[in-house]
Amino acid sequence: MGDQLQLQASIIIPVRNEWPLTRQCILSVRHHTPLSHEIILIDNGSDEPAPGFFHQQANMYVIRNKWNRGFAAAINQGLQKAKGNYLVWLNNDTLPSHRWLKQLIHVLEKESSVGLVGPVSNKVIPEQKLSVKLTSTKQIHRFTDRYNRTNPARWRTTSRLSGFCLVCSRQVFEKIGYLDERFGLGTYEDDDYCYRAHLAGYRCMVAGDTYVHHFGSQSFRKNGYQEFQKILKQNRRYYRHKWNRLPDGDS
Repeated sequence: MGDQLQLQASIIIPVRNEWPLTRQCILSVRHHTPLSHEIILIDNGSDEPAPGFFHQQANMYVIRNKWNRGFAAAINQGLQKAKGNYLVWLNNDTLPSHRWLKQLIHVLEKESSVGLVGPVSNKVIPEQKLSVKLTSTKQIHRFTDRYNRTNPARWRTTSRLSGFCLVCSRQVFEKIGYLDERFGLGTYEDDDYCYRAHLAGYRCMVAGDTYVHHFGSQSFRKNGYQEFQKILKQNRRYYRHKWNRLPDGDS
């Protein structure tokens, strides 16, 4: 219990191949996350094991799956190992920058009714969309340094959040539970989790004062558009069957 109290955040990053992109993400996390944290990297059936860099990092744990178990299962593996007071889902194709996590956690600390919080981004669902064109990492960091300034007036309640970057407290996780692994490779598991948070009496919040850049769906892109559409339709049907409804904003 002592370690858990000292460790502020557990950052869970699923990855399948894309090691250079993942390395860039992790280096940015390390540089821009002064809060005490651990990184739990879930290797979801990459063609090659994680390079040495990932095994040499302090407070980083690599869990290797022999096959792609999907996003929900990977996050669940991380949640099982996590020791932090705050639990972070983070895609490997992101570039977290100035004050990103401090500000997201600040929302949870200031608003006790909020169970889940996510940032705005360039490639994300409409509820979190910020229309910006940033073409280099230097531009991204410069923009984020200007943009990420605490401003509660820019926080807004939403019915759903994207799982590309999502934060909750350990207390909320223990009430809601693990992700539903029946969503397979991915899509709709984040909608499902947000709805379960709502049923548990929590609000979901977009931190409109916090930007996290998202390069966007690298693994799905490699699998092909048709395969992605097939998975999307299957999971949409499963979500509707499970809740007898679709997420707000889903037509």
